[in-house]
Amino acid sequence: MTANFFRLMVFIARRERIASSIWIAALVLSSVGLAALYPGLFPDQAALDAMATTLNTPAMTALMGPVYGLGQLTPAMAFAQQCLAWFAIAAAIMNIFFVIRHTRADEELGRQDMLAALPVGKLATATAVLLSALILNGVVALLSWALLLAVGVEGTTAAGAAVYALSAGLQGVLFAAVALLAAQLLSTARAAAGLSFALLGLSYLARAQGDMDGDVLSYVSPLGLGLKVEAFYADNLAPLAVLAAEALALAAGALVVNARRDVGAGVIPARPGRKQASRFLRGPLGLAWRLSRNTCLAWAAGLFLLSASYGAVIGQLDSFASDNDMIRQMLEAQGGAASLTEGFIALLCAIMALSATVPVIATVSRWRSEEKRGRLDPVLARAVPRERLFGSFLAVAAAEAVCFPVLTVTGLYAAARPTGLVDLGQLAQAAFVYVPASLAMAGLTALAVGLLPRLASLAWLLLAYSFVAVYFGPLFDLPKWAARLSPFGNVPQLPVQPFAAAPLLALLALAALSAAAGLQGLRRRDIA
Repeated sequence: MTANFFRLMVFIARRERIASSIWIAALVLSSVGLAALYPGLFPDQAALDAMATTLNTPAMTALMGPVYGLGQLTPAMAFAQQCLAWFAIAAAIMNIFFVIRHTRADEELGRQDMLAALPVGKLATATAVLLSALILNGVVALLSWALLLAVGVEGTTAAGAAVYALSAGLQGVLFAAVALLAAQLLSTARAAAGLSFALLGLSYLARAQGDMDGDVLSYVSPLGLGLKVEAFYADNLAPLAVLAAEALALAAGALVVNARRDVGAGVIPARPGRKQASRFLRGPLGLAWRLSRNTCLAWAAGLFLLSASYGAVIGQLDSFASDNDMIRQMLEAQGGAASLTEGFIALLCAIMALSATVPVIATVSRWRSEEKRGRLDPVLARAVPRERLFGSFLAVAAAEAVCFPVLTVTGLYAAARPTGLVDLGQLAQAAFVYVPASLAMAGLTALAVGLLPRLASLAWLLLAYSFVAVYFGPLFDLPKWAARLSPFGNVPQLPVQPFAAAPLLALLALAALSAAAGLQGLRRRDIA
């Protein structure tokens, strides 16, 4: 039995040899590469202090976390303060996908029945997945620690690099346990992943609110607790112990539930559907919406709440800028912002647009997941052209790209309206200017699904690159051509930059041509 258990772990490793290798390389190289840029970005103590003063505002604290070590900052400390939160979020996303893919998704596809037939015990798969996730995060943490020491940014210590890497790794393990528990409670992979990502989003919101107000929410949230290590400064070990204990408790709970439930069933049963389909569901468009509805609604609620939470701090931003001429001058030099409020709105609308593109890509990619599972065969066996069915997925994705900015604007304006510092028209322009970029991402995803379905997941890599280019590009002074490799790097950041119609029209043309080519490719290739 022990030999079979280790063979199961080897089997998981073999299945993950490509996907996990890409995740490891992306996480480690991006983190270490960003660290290597900091000495050039902040060549002296004055530059570091100016950066810290800029980040020590309510909005920046909500985005990145609290600033520590004022007066004795080093490039290593600045790197940890600005990057650890995003490194941990990326690690959490990696673990959620990893665990759901090898547990609930395999049960849906019937693969778990074959594994359960082996003499390995009922808990073998769940335990093997947990240990594999632990190894995966250990590899990421070990490589990050070693390469951070090799780069040797000023202020880097062995203890600080270890605390930085372990914080992200333990947060990843914790969310692996969260995903495993969700896979036991819910009966579909989509629902389990949705619950896991919802908890990740709530953790981020709790951390943001707790860091701004200095209350206990920062310690309740795993993301907030992970930042309490204060890497390269205090190097606290207590938060790491708490994260490990929480991960262990969640993993134990997931294994207990797994031992008591039937294979293929969740503790919370799926809600039975209607006996007869509604008139709307009888067409391809209704089917595409039904398959994407839960993800769309969950992201809509999350974006609205996140926008409202950031809109609530806009009043504090302007008052802070009025007392700090240096920050105003820095913003004007970087992008011509007349106030800290405008610079914050431009940055926030870009981040919200990137976040809103996640369900857009997911909707277009849904075709590929349904195709691999054979669920499209009964539909396409009837008089339903595949171009019409795939076009329905594209139509739903396009509607999401247009509707999500409405939620961003509504949340921001509703929370910031009492301050009198935001204009609804200006806010709407800053949000809707990113719609062509989201549509271009949908078109490129459709192109991959239609012509090169095995490479459809590359759309997520492009979105991740877009986030790095938009969020970190101005901070690290990346060349313009690097940002323009992403559709979002060609969008004028209103109200900081002047409006330009040409790049938006080019993005719309790219979206249309890519979608048309994807439809043509899908018409010619074999299904599955």
